[in-house]
Amino acid sequence: VPYAAAPAGLLRWQPPQDPASWTGPLDCTAPAPLALQPCNGMPVGVEDCLRLDIYAPDGAAQLPVVVYFHGGGNRTGSTREMSGAKLAARAGCVFVSVGYRLGLLGFNCLPALQNGPDSTGNYALLDAAKAFDWVRDNIAAFGGDPGNVTAMGFSAGGRDVLAMLASPCFAGRFHKAVSLSGGLSAADPQASARQIARALAPLAVEDGLCPDPETAFGWLLEDREEVRRWLYDLDPARICMQMPDGGDLRMSSFPHLYADGVTLPRDGFARGACNAVPLLLATASTEFSLFNPFPDFYQAQGLTAGEAAAARQWAVGYGSELYQLYNGAAAARTLTDGGYAAPIWLCRIAYGAPDSRSPIHALGLGSYHGICLPMLSDENDLAGLAGLSSAGFAAMSDAFLQAVGAFLRTGTPRADALPAWQPWTADRPEALVLDADDRTLDACIRPAPAGCDGILNAMEADGALSPHAKEVTVRTVLNGRLFSAALDARWHNPSLWT
Repeated sequence: VPYAAAPAGLLRWQPPQDPASWTGPLDCTAPAPLALQPCNGMPVGVEDCLRLDIYAPDGAAQLPVVVYFHGGGNRTGSTREMSGAKLAARAGCVFVSVGYRLGLLGFNCLPALQNGPDSTGNYALLDAAKAFDWVRDNIAAFGGDPGNVTAMGFSAGGRDVLAMLASPCFAGRFHKAVSLSGGLSAADPQASARQIARALAPLAVEDGLCPDPETAFGWLLEDREEVRRWLYDLDPARICMQMPDGGDLRMSSFPHLYADGVTLPRDGFARGACNAVPLLLATASTEFSLFNPFPDFYQAQGLTAGEAAAARQWAVGYGSELYQLYNGAAAARTLTDGGYAAPIWLCRIAYGAPDSRSPIHALGLGSYHGICLPMLSDENDLAGLAGLSSAGFAAMSDAFLQAVGAFLRTGTPRADALPAWQPWTADRPEALVLDADDRTLDACIRPAPAGCDGILNAMEADGALSPHAKEVTVRTVLNGRLFSAALDARWHNPSLWT
């Protein structure tokens, strides 16, 4: 279903506009198209991507609504990341998956594109606000309750949802929030503009506008009509191929979520949030496994095959500890320190981790980034990575679905099979931990880590790697990640920003 006009031509870097109206039946039986994005070195998708996929149970009426934002680093992904059919049926909700602008079409803060004091480069966030407005005005016709809307996102989509908590643009647009493997992120607009100019400079040279990339870099940072005109005239397929690597968890490789004082406060999350709503934060135990480089990367840094294997294991262990902290307790701490007045629940999926009752050894995945998606949907992009067909996994999924369904209805996650689960507080920093053996659920309440100092101290003291191998891993693998600000400061890692 279209919720806005195609953001193409003169609407490319503009707030989304209403779609064209229609009088006859509109065929909305196919899934939403891919937003323009890189795939295997080629551009795929279309600019006309502001569409919604809607799932509702038969006979739906006045049901809670989930508005879902897919992952993919805000550079790739689609509404089909996760089918909402199972969640809609089992949790009794209407599930709306949002297509939004990606890459430099969705986030671009070059000065030439900012045409007033209220301008922002966070176009994808403007898309999200427009989608919530469509839900408010239309979801009752699909059986949803516009007075009970939950923003939910996975990975980059989860980071986007958390950014919405701090954004004045989303005040009153939703009533609860769920972030699946997404932490608090914001980027400096000036630093981001330099990174974007550096990435687009070769195109300006190719088009004969500048003699070399350095001149083009400076030209792109100017607020000039000729820069703006060139950007709007660019083939969007060329634009989408810039900054294509979406799998490295480094803001410097694609800056987005600009703290520009318009859609996001200039001080990011320092004041907690504009929109304090009940919040559920879920993470996994081995979040870094999908982002850990292959052994040949480590060997290219001068490590032997044996050192590379040990370094990969070391990196996935400590990287995952830092990543799950970023996704959960660190976000809760930042929000509450800023005066967040609504309850925050933390959940960690331990299933598959090395110390799990059901470890996943294949490809070293463990409890991988995205293992929560198969718990919510039988059709999703990450279900096929590991065998997840045991009765124990099904029992764990059932309990999680029941808890999420209760949260959607009431703002409090509850399930018959789960222990008493209280909100996270600084005085009682606890999280629900979910695991299972082949047949049964294993759920318990455990302390959530208070901060990263303990992890960093353990990394320094750990003698599993030689000093050289540890230095290589810290400076080339764990550096500059979304979760590694404290690590970079401790090890004095050089900045990856232009």
